[in-house]
Amino acid sequence: MADTLGWKIEGQTFRDGSRYADWEKVYQDDKWHWQYDTHEMTFAIYKYDGQYWKLYEARFVAPDATEYTHGFGGQACRMVEVEYTRKARSPHSTMLMDQGARQWIRTYEYDPEIMTVITTGEENEKYGAPYTANREVRRAS
Repeated sequence: MADTLGWKIEGQTFRDGSRYADWEKVYQDDKWHWQYDTHEMTFAIYKYDGQYWKLYEARFVAPDATEYTHGFGGQACRMVEVEYTRKARSPHSTMLMDQGARQWIRTYEYDPEIMTVITTGEENEKYGAPYTANREVRRAS
């Protein structure tokens, strides 16, 4: 089961041979988050090969530049969208999530004690189960 997919040529093709242009964007975060005093990041969710994938996008301003330079994070991560059934700490972002809040999390971060699945990829031989319960997250709750 593959939960990540790396770039072969950043912004163009992935290691499995798929082309970024063929991925369908289904969600775009509307916030840029400041990171490490050097750049900002946001993300989008894409549907490809029956799965949902998160790609991070970074932007920064080079010295003496008047426009942003953009790039992608190192790999795509397979994701599932959940809704919190009670107020709880997110196993993905560590933020405090209200009951009813929705969030995209990695497929292995699902915790059935605090959330229900809203959107998930297909189960198949290539990727296996569309999500799995994270026993370590449940023990830590």
